Amino acid sequence: MIIVCAFALLRIRRTPGRIHAGVVPGAALFGTDWALSGGCPAIPIVQVAGGYLPAVVTILGVTVGIRLRRWANARYFHLDCGSCGL
Repeated sequence: MIIVCAFALLRIRRTPGRIHAGVVPGAALFGTDWALSGGCPAIPIVQVAGGYLPAVVTILGVTVGIRLRRWANARYFHLDCGSCGL
């Protein structure tokens, strides 16, 4: 609910078309992943290096998520990836 209100306020302050179409779903997915994994994507790499093998599941989740985003964008959304090319 807080997110909906925040975006409603952004819509009032910004002119239409200024927010990229992929920002809202991308931010929601990124935030959800961050909350479920308990940290940013770099932390599981450090955890695996330290011997905490369950962090491999998080790394696999990040990898699968990247591949799913590429597939969904190519098939359905056709959003501009900008200079990063992902």
